[in-house]
Amino acid sequence: MWLYKSPIGNIYIKRLTDGRYGMLFNGVVWESCNTPEAEADNVYMQVTGCFDWDDYDTSNIDVPSDLSYWIKINT
Repeated sequence: MWLYKSPIGNIYIKRLTDGRYGMLFNGVVWESCNTPEAEADNVYMQVTGCFDWDDYDTSNIDVPSDLSYWIKINT
């Protein structure tokens, strides 16, 4: 699992039971991708389906551009 401490709250990328990787925010998996890297890119591009994040003005913050900037959490 990976963590991004965003201005709207913690956003996670976690492996789902079907083997895909989902964006988890406020207890909801908003979407999923085949790889965690693809999911991190969707968060960066703000195309997750989570309006709280996708509509947030990120012009004044550093959004991680790829998964290497997320915090890896061992579960």
